Amino acid sequence: MTDEDRYELLGEIGRGAGGVIYRARDRDLGRDVAFKLLRREGSSLDARVRFVAEAQIPAQLEHPNIIPIHDVGRTRDGSLFYVMKLVQGQTLKEHLNGRSPRSDLIHAMLQVARGIAFAHHRGVIHRDLKPSNVMIGLFGEVLILDWGLARPARGLSTARDEHGGMMTLDGDVLGSLGYMAPEQARGEVHRQGPPTDVHAFGGVLYELLTGRPPRHSRTLAELVPRLNELPEPAPGPLGALASRCLAPEPGARPQSGAELLALLERVT
Repeated sequence: MTDEDRYELLGEIGRGAGGVIYRARDRDLGRDVAFKLLRREGSSLDARVRFVAEAQIPAQLEHPNIIPIHDVGRTRDGSLFYVMKLVQGQTLKEHLNGRSPRSDLIHAMLQVARGIAFAHHRGVIHRDLKPSNVMIGLFGEVLILDWGLARPARGLSTARDEHGGMMTLDGDVLGSLGYMAPEQARGEVHRQGPPTDVHAFGGVLYELLTGRPPRHSRTLAELVPRLNELPEPAPGPLGALASRCLAPEPGARPQSGAELLALLERVT
């Protein structure tokens, strides 16, 4: 039985620039999983590298708040796929757009902070933390998804080019506009580190408190002139923490996920 034969696709459950996600049946283990497929046709080398990293990096970060990866492979036509835990529930974005109690959402943010703290401890930055990349399961489990833009530390294996060197996307502007740190928006890869994720976390927290992202922009050109502006502060200790996380200069933010988690626990 080939890798492809092992999984029976049952129906599409999501799609985006990073591929199509299907609910699938793992015939070997008798369980339902999420099967993410990146079609070979039309996908660039960069897209394929990010796709493999999206599977490899979280597979090496075993933590209750990071999506478990079960398998990675190619279909007969050469398309890449990976298999992950199937989480029944909604994204944090869907919860923010709904009527979920604020206390539940703050509890979810604590779980996100724990996952990010662990990743930073292992030397990995996510670089695309946003509400749609956090899944909240039916039993309250909180999982960080979509690690395709993550940068791994030395010691974690990841996608390599044909010469055996690490594939790098340095200089690219990658991320999501509503939560992107200034150093990301400017493509300053050498300045990106744990505080870059802290900025994105602050953006999500700000949206939770106010109902809107901190710097709403439709294009990168619209965002760049506003990067040195701090949004109007949200109220209370959580609002103060969100503002600190959103500081334009990385050095003015909490310097790691662990520091962020400690501050968040102190005010919740």
